[in-house]
Amino acid sequence: MPQPINRRKMLKLITAAAATAALSPMLHARARYPIPPEPDGGEDDGNADIWVRMGRAIHTVAFYEEPSASAARLTTRHRDQSFLITGEVRAPFSAHNDLWYKTLLGYVHSAWVLPIRVYPPQPFIRDVGEWGFWGEVSQVFTEGRAQPSPQAGRVYRFYGGTVYHVVDAFEDDEGTGWYKVYDEFPPTNPTHQWVLARDVRRIPRSEMSPIHPFVGGKRIEVDLNQQLLTCYEGDRVAFSTLVASGVGRYEGDPKADLATHTEETHVLLKQASRHMSNRPYKEDQVVVGDIFDLPGIPWNVFFHLSGTAIHGTYWHNDFGIRRSHGCLNVSCEAARWIYRWVHPIGGYEDDFIQSDHRVGTPIHIF
Repeated sequence: MPQPINRRKMLKLITAAAATAALSPMLHARARYPIPPEPDGGEDDGNADIWVRMGRAIHTVAFYEEPSASAARLTTRHRDQSFLITGEVRAPFSAHNDLWYKTLLGYVHSAWVLPIRVYPPQPFIRDVGEWGFWGEVSQVFTEGRAQPSPQAGRVYRFYGGTVYHVVDAFEDDEGTGWYKVYDEFPPTNPTHQWVLARDVRRIPRSEMSPIHPFVGGKRIEVDLNQQLLTCYEGDRVAFSTLVASGVGRYEGDPKADLATHTEETHVLLKQASRHMSNRPYKEDQVVVGDIFDLPGIPWNVFFHLSGTAIHGTYWHNDFGIRRSHGCLNVSCEAARWIYRWVHPIGGYEDDFIQSDHRVGTPIHIF
């Protein structure tokens, strides 16, 4: 059995694993990292609280000597390259977003940097059980492949913080563990991908348990002018976060509406993971706005039959301004809190949790 690893060694291991994954996916698949032993009976990993905060460049980003775009530029990082985040500062940049990250490379504005919790390489769970488990990508990114092999074609790139339903496990001839994850998007064939087990952290039940489940008077208010979502328990503010709401009418097509509309509504459906896409899969399907295809969107709270939801966001980190196709984009951490807090309450082994006006938390968008 592998020997336990102390915290200092574990933190070094996390950084080394992230760097190895970025250098070569095949090297990462076959590398022999020391990993903690598989949990004995309990589902919480003793190293679950050991992680480092990394930043992933969503697009090319610049690093500066000071938190200012007029300061000396030190270097750049390109899409999907990562770096350690060592702190946060507030300094002028745009009217809605003054957050900068401090890194070993310099200061970088937050808008196109996704902060991610990167964990140690995870133990391989050979028996996932009849239903499986919820898994969260615990590296900067990993590849979703058509078969459990590093030579298999890549179907999607799965990013850190995205969530998937793990339904099966497989160990290949080289001793590398793989998980089969379900994909409900209609054009997907087959309806699953395979991902390296070391890159997926089993989400413990404690991280999905309801928050304040017996408190009355819950409601959500969304101020579109302020781009602010607030969760109330009676008159008390329980939580608030900036959002990125719908952009409105799509330029060039007056009939295309990508706005988040003012309304009195309620939670209709909750899904821990959702593949959202407007990629056409029917010959006569009309696409409104830019095409997107986003697997593993985490912590979805749907409030309109059109599919509009509050959900986690991994394709930008720029909240406080309209930029979505109608949904309310929030950070992945904010989305997780909201998902756990709102009614209805469901079980861990629920792919979705339905509701109606009698049970679902009221939502007022104005």
